Amino acid sequence: MQRLDCHVKEYAWGKKGEESEVATLFAAGHPEFFVERTNPYAELWMGTHPDGPARIASTKQLLSSFIAKSYSSQMLFNNNLRKDIHLPFIMKVMSIAKTLSLQVHPTKEQAERLHESDPVHYPDRHHKPELAYALTQFELLCGFRPAREIVANLRAFPALKYLMGVQNSEKLIEIIESGADPRSNKCKSRLAACFAYQLAQPKDRVEDFVDELLASISRGARGCLTESTVSVIKKMSVDFPGDVGIFAPLYLNHMVLQPGQCCYYASQELHAYLSGECVECVGCSNNTIRAALTPKFIDHDALIEALNYQMTEPEDYLVPAQRLPTHPIVDEYAPDCKDFQLHRIRIETCTQTPAPLPQLECASIMVVVKGTAIMDEMQPGASGEALGKNERRMVRRGDIIYIAADRRLAFVHCSEDLEAYRTFSYEIGPDHEIAAPDSILLSSPSQKISPVPSKAILTTIEKKLDRNDSGIVFEVESEIDGFC
Repeated sequence: MQRLDCHVKEYAWGKKGEESEVATLFAAGHPEFFVERTNPYAELWMGTHPDGPARIASTKQLLSSFIAKSYSSQMLFNNNLRKDIHLPFIMKVMSIAKTLSLQVHPTKEQAERLHESDPVHYPDRHHKPELAYALTQFELLCGFRPAREIVANLRAFPALKYLMGVQNSEKLIEIIESGADPRSNKCKSRLAACFAYQLAQPKDRVEDFVDELLASISRGARGCLTESTVSVIKKMSVDFPGDVGIFAPLYLNHMVLQPGQCCYYASQELHAYLSGECVECVGCSNNTIRAALTPKFIDHDALIEALNYQMTEPEDYLVPAQRLPTHPIVDEYAPDCKDFQLHRIRIETCTQTPAPLPQLECASIMVVVKGTAIMDEMQPGASGEALGKNERRMVRRGDIIYIAADRRLAFVHCSEDLEAYRTFSYEIGPDHEIAAPDSILLSSPSQKISPVPSKAILTTIEKKLDRNDSGIVFEVESEIDGFC
């Protein structure tokens, strides 16, 4: 095992100073780091992605280069010829004070197409499924609400109906109330028309609709909204005045996760993180298609085409914890996704009894968020057999550890309660050495700003939806089919 030096991202939406778990956790594991009271500390990245690559603490070598030169690279990837070998995931800790942008992540096929057409705004060719495990109460918007709830809010809030177009809204209400299956392409195409129409509204009209929405709420209108969702809308109206994203809680699921709960959403799912702190696992990509609630680049055409328009219950996004019967200190969170799995490791009673971890035939990264312990590692021989020689080291809060494949690890002494998280995957990581031609990379960042969705995009979606009525909007790779 190798201790890692990792990266902190100081995005504006992060919690400030020592209020941020990201800041205090990173400082605990990086003694040279000083927490500035007024700085926002948003994300701690743990992985090999070029935008935040981890390094071996003792040598400062890039983890991706270390993996490529290590014995385990042949076993893991069957290919050690590349200069760098990347893990298929990034593990993060996030501290959120202010709503992140309303966004979606593309599938592999969509990501490749977007990268080829606009590598400035879409720097990766790879998809980015995501899992969020709540460390504190954690709130997010995730996926379109069940059809009956969208209808209830269209009826309760006239501003939403006007924003989405009265005719579009009435057609959506009519088809849903006729008993049509919300999973059908007919229902999805009506929702797509409503969603696209709102994005095309001029800003001055959106501002008027926001004022009317807030007035309706003040008059007591609720539709299917809870008071906590009303609070989210009011906060958005302060943080992002006049933004079309303020309406998102009316048509997206508002989820409030308690510590220990976990949710997963694949590509094509519209979402936005609202507040709290979490451990996040994502594919090894940094591609994002933004819709609203941000000053950054927005690409409405790509967004409208990328969404799956699936209307579903919020519970369908939850991932249950599964206790490993052979390792009682480990709970596994295993979404229907090949890019990552998450282990929560907890030793709640001070003990000197060895507590082994699962021996994985793939690489993993572990971060200790609580406690102090001694870890025992059995060193493998040239053919992978254990030599009987142990290496022991102290691990404590803030330590981030790279664990090569097939290593036998155990906590052999724990003087206080311990909590750690370990992310792993048996997939082959992406090749970030592939670059676009210089002539493309030097293109102007403003080359593709698309404030209004084109009719061509809507026509394309309708044609795709009309091909069959199976309930599937786009072809989606197998690892994200049926994740509910």
